[in-house]
This record gives sequence, structure tokens and C-alpha cells, in this order.
Amino acid sequence: MGRRLAALAAAAALLLSGCGWMDGSYVSVTPHQVGQSQNTGGSASTVSSYAELRSALIGLIDAGSSKGLFTLSAYPRADAETDMERAVEYAMGVYPIGAYAVEAIDYAFGTGPGAGAISVDISYRYTLAQIEQIRTVRWISGAEEEVEDAVDECADSLVLQISGYQDVDFGEIVREYARMYPERVMEVPEVEVAIYPDRGDTRVVELRFSYRTSRETLRSMREQVQPVFSSAALYVSGQAEDRTKFSQLHAFLTDRYDDYRLEPTATPAYSLLCQGMGDSSAFAQVYTAMCSRIGLEARSVCGTRNGEDHWWNLIRIDGMWYHLDLLGDRQFRPMTDAEMTGYEWDRTQYPAAEGAGG
Repeated sequence: MGRRLAALAAAAALLLSGCGWMDGSYVSVTPHQVGQSQNTGGSASTVSSYAELRSALIGLIDAGSSKGLFTLSAYPRADAETDMERAVEYAMGVYPIGAYAVEAIDYAFGTGPGAGAISVDISYRYTLAQIEQIRTVRWISGAEEEVEDAVDECADSLVLQISGYQDVDFGEIVREYARMYPERVMEVPEVEVAIYPDRGDTRVVELRFSYRTSRETLRSMREQVQPVFSSAALYVSGQAEDRTKFSQLHAFLTDRYDDYRLEPTATPAYSLLCQGMGDSSAFAQVYTAMCSRIGLEARSVCGTRNGEDHWWNLIRIDGMWYHLDLLGDRQFRPMTDAEMTGYEWDRTQYPAAEGAGG
């Protein structure tokens, strides 16, 4: 027994020193260089089955270890060779953290006086600190909350491990959040998505956000926009009927920006409220947000007007829905579906506006 322990200790020492061994002779092992903060210390485990072998390999990855030594206990080498290949395929192709973080897994079989062993060398795409920053959530609903928080913070990236994963358009989640909260999201970022692995109930999703405007500028814009939304809320008579409140908010936007420039912009709320420049989408989304802020029901509608892309609003008065186009004739004129001459929209996506007599 003493010789066995001594042999294993010697093998571990060789592993930790950066050398591997095979069939009694030494082979060079290149130390991992990709993740500079990775755990480069060795880890020794005794394995006797595929389940134990796979678990030991996953344990190395979870610990961020670059090196490991698996001692084979009553484990035929032929079986271990087959199982090690399977374990590596699982670790890099099925296990979410491995699929995301591991660049390569190299291993070598060796024989010694006491028992056979496998020396393992793992290289990573990311440092241990980066891997530890992965946020774990359940279901897409949990992922949506994290994405929304990241957009609020103007973050440049977000990595999530999602259990109960379902395919979803993360770019659309960002765009929808921006439409609902233009007072928070000054610019809709471009979203790049990478998913690891390509199958499974649990996956790692890497999101990268690209902005035209700097993070500091976007935060400054938000600080300038917030008082305008507060002013709009104060502009509305607290005891007035809903129809009057809708009309007052309509006047707040159309009268305030009577000399607006109609053109698209990357920062819709800021450009509209602070520079008097925007398009129909900016008007509709800002109006919706202002209505929601004081408890009025409103929605933004995407469609066409006279064959061109156009946005307007649906507002709910006394339980009935009406259309309202702030860029129409500039008057507060709620309209029913039948009165929307020249407008086209997907009627299955929005409530019917039939008016009080519908």
C-alpha cells in the first residue's frame, strides 16, 4: 500500500509540475495560457466507471482547473479509453458550461507501479472570474428580467445559464422592452447571440450589445428625459375624465413640438423630447409610455399609412378602444377601425376599435 501511495504522489507531482506521463515515459504538456486567471493547480480523483470519470471531468471544469489526474481503480484501460473519449465529447458538446467555456481538452494515459491513470489538460476561452459571472436563471421569464436589467445598465454583454430553455428571439425581447419603456432605453442596441450547446434543457446564452452612443452619454440622455416625463404627468388634470387626460397628453406632445423635424433617430425618446426630432414610432411609443405612467391604457400600433410604414396609438376610453394618430391632422381625434381610411395593420394583433356604438 505504501508503494501505491508513493507512486500516486509522484504522478501527481509530475502533473502539477507541468509534465505528463504515458506508459512509463514522460511527455511534454503545454501549460494553459488562454485564461490568465484560471486555476492551474492539479486535481486528483479516483475513478472506476464512466459516470465517475465524467463527473470528475465536469468537476475540473466547474473549478476552472487547467490540470487533473484521474487514477483508474479496477477500471480496464480499454474501457477507460472509450469512456474518456465519451466524457470529453459530453463535457464540450453537451455540458453547458463546458460547451461555452472550454477551448480544448487534452489527455494522456499512463501506467505506473500502482495503477493506471489519466492526466488531463484543459484550455479555456474565458478566465475563471468570467465564468463565475455567469448568471443562473430558470425559464425564459427569468432570462427576460436579466436582459432588461442589462439594457437598463447599458451593459455591453450578458451571459446566462438558463434551465428550462426554450428558443426565443432575444433581439426582439430587447426591442419590445425599448418600445414599452422609451423613458429608460435611450437607444436600442444591436444584439448578437451565441448559445451553448445547440441542444438540451439547460444552455448558456451569451449576449453582446452594441451601441452607437457611449454608455455615459446614454445615461446622461436618460437623466434629461426623465424630467420631461414627470412634466407630462403634472400637465394632466388629476380629477379629469380619461378622455380629457388623453387629450391633454396629446396636446403636451403636439403643441410642445409644433416645429418638430420628422426623421428617424437612434435615440427616439431623447431626440423627440430634447431635440424636437423624431418619427411616428418615437411619437407613438413616448405617448404610450406617458399614458401608462398616469394609469391610462394605451398601445403602440405598427402598420402603414397610405402604403408607407407608420406608427400610431390605440387608447381605451370608457372601456372602448380607439385609434389616435399624433401625426395625423394634429387634432385630438379618436377614431374607430371603420374611420381609419388609408391605414393598414395586422388586426389579429390588436384589439378592435369599434367605438361606443360598436
